[in-house]
Formats: sequence, C-alpha cells, structure tokens
Amino acid sequence: MSTAPELDPYLLPLPTPHSPVVLPHLTTALHAHFNARYADPIWPLSPLTENPSAAKKAIHWRNCPAVFQDEIRLVAWTLINGQLRPTFLEERGTTLRARISLTEVHNTVAQWMRLAAWLDGRGVHSLAGCDTGVLHDYGQHLLRDGHSRHYVLRILIALTRLWAFDQLSGHPSGIGRPPWDDVGADDYLPAAASVGGENETAPLAEQTLGPLLVWAMRMVDDLSEDILAAWAERQRLVEAARTNTATAAGRAALHALLDPLITAEAPLPATMHRGTMGLARVYIGGVTGASREQIDKFARREGLVAAAAQRPGPCPLDVAVTGRIGGRLWREALDFTEAITLMRHLGTAAFVVCAYLTGMRPGEKRAKLHLMKHSARSNTGEAAAQGAVWRQLAA
Repeated sequence: MSTAPELDPYLLPLPTPHSPVVLPHLTTALHAHFNARYADPIWPLSPLTENPSAAKKAIHWRNCPAVFQDEIRLVAWTLINGQLRPTFLEERGTTLRARISLTEVHNTVAQWMRLAAWLDGRGVHSLAGCDTGVLHDYGQHLLRDGHSRHYVLRILIALTRLWAFDQLSGHPSGIGRPPWDDVGADDYLPAAASVGGENETAPLAEQTLGPLLVWAMRMVDDLSEDILAAWAERQRLVEAARTNTATAAGRAALHALLDPLITAEAPLPATMHRGTMGLARVYIGGVTGASREQIDKFARREGLVAAAAQRPGPCPLDVAVTGRIGGRLWREALDFTEAITLMRHLGTAAFVVCAYLTGMRPGEKRAKLHLMKHSARSNTGEAAAQGAVWRQLAA
C-alpha cells in the first residue's frame, strides 16, 4: 500500500492574477478593504497590520524594471504570505526571521528592485542569470558606493531573503545563493565600529526623564480638569457661533461687549489666523449670540479688523480655574485661543505617562488609544472633552 506524499506547508502555490496580495488568514480586519489583487500595479501593505498609526506603505511595480516584474512579483507575494523554514533559520542563528514586519517587507522588496535595475544595466535580464558570482559583484558594488556597514548588511540580508523565498515560490527563478550566506557577511563588510546592542537608540538621561515624567503627571493630575473644561467651553462657543441667527438680542449683546472697548480704545478680542492677528469673530459670536453677518457688518463700520491687529486682547472663557502650582492658581483665566494648544499638551502628557508606565512602544500605545477613543462618544459635558483627549492622542 503506497502512501501519498505529504504536502510541504512552506511551499506556496502559484497565485492567479486575481489572487489577493495578502491571503485571507493574514489580512487584518481594520485594513482588509485596502487589499489588492496580484495583477494590480500597486500593492498596499496595510492589510498586514492592525496598527492605525502605521504608515500606509505600498509596493509600486512601476519602480521595478519591466523585464524583472514577473519574477520579483512572485517572490514578493511569497515573502508576504509565506515564511522561512525553521531548519533554514536554525542554520543561521538569529540573522533572519520566519516573517518580517510590514515596513521590512516594503524595504526588502525595494532592495530587490534596486538589484534588478543594476542587473538590467549590466545586460542580465532574469534572476536565473544572477548567480553567486554576480551577487558577489553586487555586494562589492554596494561597498564601493561608500554606504555604511549597517546599511550594506541590511541589503545583504534582504538579498538572502530573495534567494530563500524564491525557493519557496510556486515557480522558482533559480537565482544563485548569495556568497555571504555561505561564508558570512564579514567578508563583504568593513569591521564593525562597535558591538552595539539590541536597542540602538540611547535612552533618555535620568536628569531629563525624571522632570519630564513628574510634570507630565502633574499636568494630568492637577491641571486636566481646567483644560478639559476649557476645551468643552470652546467647543460650545464654536458651535453656537456656527448656528447663531440674526436677532435683536444678539445685536444688543454685541454692542454691550464691544462698545465700551471701542470707546476706551482698549484691547479687542483677537486671535491669530495664518500668521495674521485679527478680530476673534467666532469667540465674539459664541459669547454674544450675534450672527456672523451682524459681526461682520459691525466690524466693517467700526474698523475693528485693523483695530484688533493694533490692540489685540484676550478671549477669556467663562471657566473657573482650580489647578494650582506652588499653592497659586496656574492661570488667572483660561483663554479661547489657547484651548487647542493646552489640549494638545495634555494629550502629550498623558501619552508620556502611559508610555512610561506600560513600557509600550509609541505605535503600540497609539493603537491602544485608537481603540479607547471609541468608548468616549458623548457630545456633551466632560465625556466629550475626554473623547477629545483620546482623539488628540490617537491622531
């Protein structure tokens, strides 16, 4: 009795022109709608990640020499959907991984395209014509261009993946084995300047991180109530100004607010817009109930645009200040024009605290906050302001 040969789970079948770029079992729900087809000229890679803050990278096949597009497209599809054998990885220690991140996929395929362009320029028009000797020449070419050791090493690893994943595709091209895979990358690279470590970015000094964390926590604990209230009041005034209609009461309130300031030649409510100081029409409309047309007509008659630029004044919010620094109120009043900036600072402070206490990377924390912000959907009161904090953090 004969036994049917066991299927090799690491060998991928040939895709069709209509096959999805990212196979269903690897596609994330958040970005599944970006998925393309194998024959498409652009392959978005966002279906590979649930991270809403990840850059929306894509493979543009116009960047690949036409003569190599079919071969490299197949290996790229295999890279996206396949993985290297455990035995292959064990033989190479920790140099390679079975699967790589979205960003590494994008960078790896870009290096394959650069190799293809170099081959095309040398009269080699297929990957089968790129044998071990040609790959050696390409490695030396990279060094002669003056690239750093680290940069060249990343390219050599990308080309090793080209050879490895080509063997796992439904129709291997037969590209040669890179010589550095056999004898080691050190033969192609200058000596390392230092051993280095897992993290290349130096940590923040304690003298910096300590005060940063303390003041971030103080802003969240001591000042957030005032900032959230200011944000909610600003949003209320903006909405009121947007929906106001012309009424006699609004005109009377407009005169009551501005006539004394005009008579005394006192500072007028002003705001900066695109580098120019001008009359704070939205604030005035929200406070008085006057319509935009009433404000514009009054401003033209009294020359308030020029006057506000010459005598810019505050736009105080009707919000009680309760936060204290050193036992004293941290603001005499909160201003309409600073509410957005304060909200951004509060979001940054909350991000610093969350990132430090959880140890999450920035992308992980932003992904978490993206999910959390959907729980704050109310349009009124403090819940709306809290929702705005999450939107600032996840933006």
